[in-house]
Amino acid sequence: MAVDVIMPKLGESITEGTILEWKKSVGDMIDKDETLLEISTDKVDSEVPSTASGKVLEILYQVNDVVAVGEVIARIGADGDSIPENTVSEIANEEVVKDNDTHKNTEQDSPEIIEKKVVIPKEASLITTRFYSPLVKAIAKKEGISISELESLNGSGANNRVNKNDILAYLSNRGSSSPEIAKTKVSYPLDGSTEPMSHMRKMISNHMIKSRDTSVHVYSTCEVDVTKIVEFRNKNKDAFQQKHQTSLTYTPFFIDSVIKAINDFPLINASTDGESVKHNKNINIGVAVALPDNNLIVPVIKRSEEFNFLGLSRATADFAYRAREGKLDPDEVKDSTFTVTNPGIFGSLFGMGIINQPNVSLLSVGSIHKRPVVKETEFGDVVVVRSMVYLTLAYDHRLIDGAYGTQFLSRIKDFLEDFPTDEINI
Repeated sequence: MAVDVIMPKLGESITEGTILEWKKSVGDMIDKDETLLEISTDKVDSEVPSTASGKVLEILYQVNDVVAVGEVIARIGADGDSIPENTVSEIANEEVVKDNDTHKNTEQDSPEIIEKKVVIPKEASLITTRFYSPLVKAIAKKEGISISELESLNGSGANNRVNKNDILAYLSNRGSSSPEIAKTKVSYPLDGSTEPMSHMRKMISNHMIKSRDTSVHVYSTCEVDVTKIVEFRNKNKDAFQQKHQTSLTYTPFFIDSVIKAINDFPLINASTDGESVKHNKNINIGVAVALPDNNLIVPVIKRSEEFNFLGLSRATADFAYRAREGKLDPDEVKDSTFTVTNPGIFGSLFGMGIINQPNVSLLSVGSIHKRPVVKETEFGDVVVVRSMVYLTLAYDHRLIDGAYGTQFLSRIKDFLEDFPTDEINI
């Protein structure tokens, strides 16, 4: 008897998902809990495991189809079961063949198209039976590593799985003359081609347009002397890592200061709901994370006011890692009340972000640079070298006025410049 595979509910607010990729085709054998397909919601991308072992009898939806939660998307049967005729995958294959024939005829009639056609090596489109994490696949795509190259790597993970360290080690030695691994790199020239947006990019695009059309964006910027924090981190990062198995980064310092400042300026933590203002009970800090595929996701530290510095450090490190590995749950990227983004890690002096709805403010952290700064002393003005950073606050002028927003930003500056590093457990 065939077993139905249904579109799972990946969060309380999730009602549908978009099919990104089928890992198996009709007729393939699959083990229970083996990945059958990848889906995307308006929150995160997720892998859907097979609910039974057996043969894939039917695939009922195509890639890019939007399917409601609870709908049957595939059926798994016994090895001896017959495959129904005219399944979605068979129809899709026929359309691909038809499209190829059409393109073939067109190319024969039009020499200009032949000249502009981008030829991708055949090996780049090979299907693999090995599992690769989203991070590994993203690195491979960025570096032009073909499937045959990935197949040739010896993974150090479970079941010979290739992990991030394996592929980075391979890249560092890629230029060597070792004959064991192919060195072919797929080239994609700037040919003026057009490609559709990914599902995640569509979601980001729609969310940004909605925010731009909803909030009246105003920006305030201040310069902060973080020399004390930089010196503390440089001195204690190794000991912190050894004791807590967590990297000592700058992000928790900024988040901790934001939380303290919000306690003094609680309207910054409010949310808008039409013409109503929702005063949130807890401070849920969204932390923007850049993904390997150049997309962006914002995991949320819920009830962050209850965390100490170590807790914030572990939470930000965990979210960043799982975001890049594609392992976040949908509920972990919702219900933020304030967002922190850090374009400074990519070298930006400062940034002017778009507010993450329904928040009313967002803090952008610039890069930390040493530069000469004039300081007033009892003996007169002196020029000293200090580690400085620009903070830019975006706020919704419908609710937050300039005085309130700027005072909140100044309070963050005060907390950072006098950060109680002696209270951090090293």
